[in-house]
Amino acid sequence: MPPYGSDDSGFNACSKAYKQDPSLERYVKLRRENPEAEIEVSPIGGLDPLLSMNKELERYGFDPDLVAGGMDADPEAISALSLQIMEKMIEARELARKETHLARRGLAIPEKLITWLTLVMLDALSWNDHLYIPRDLIVLIREQLGGPNSEYQRQISASHGRSNAILVGAQMIAKGIKPSFRLVADVLRVHPTTVLRWFPQGDFLKQVESFAHFFDANGEMRPLASPTKRRGRQKRSQRQQQKQTK
Repeated sequence: MPPYGSDDSGFNACSKAYKQDPSLERYVKLRRENPEAEIEVSPIGGLDPLLSMNKELERYGFDPDLVAGGMDADPEAISALSLQIMEKMIEARELARKETHLARRGLAIPEKLITWLTLVMLDALSWNDHLYIPRDLIVLIREQLGGPNSEYQRQISASHGRSNAILVGAQMIAKGIKPSFRLVADVLRVHPTTVLRWFPQGDFLKQVESFAHFFDANGEMRPLASPTKRRGRQKRSQRQQQKQTK
């Protein structure tokens, strides 16, 4: 059976077309026009590029033999190389805190080398038909894409934190305690300013009060009432409010 993306004469037509122009536009066009086709996506492939990169790799402390293993899709080599790259990234950050333009002076690994090493490992997984991705490589790629604490992840964490703060504050009201940012922060083990940031509209107490009726005097969640009972309770509450305003 021919390797993926190949036929009896070598790479198939779609794979050849992509390798001639490995652009995003070309790949999407090929895939949309040939949804069932096998397209081998590695534009590099083989160990030939390693010869021209030996000096650059040795300059930054990378063993060319280890890189060769990564370029041959060896999982152990990919893990070891990924870990070494991450160590170099940490070193670069520590140096950057002390002095700027260190990569330009050759003291810190440049971003372009990190990117190239990552790409050749990914390409190797494709052209060797070995699509197992070691977790060390996953962490490396994730870090290059923004790290585990991306903007969307921060938004998700803030949303969860806001919900937890509302529930904690509602429990406090049900137990007769006036909630505050500091009290809620102590329960959630965060800084009070963190809780404050979760409520940029200043609606903390309003949100908390709206959920307080879900808890009893011990701060325990009340059993959920049927829709009919909820409507009856809401009507009684509205009548009481109307009496208080008269």
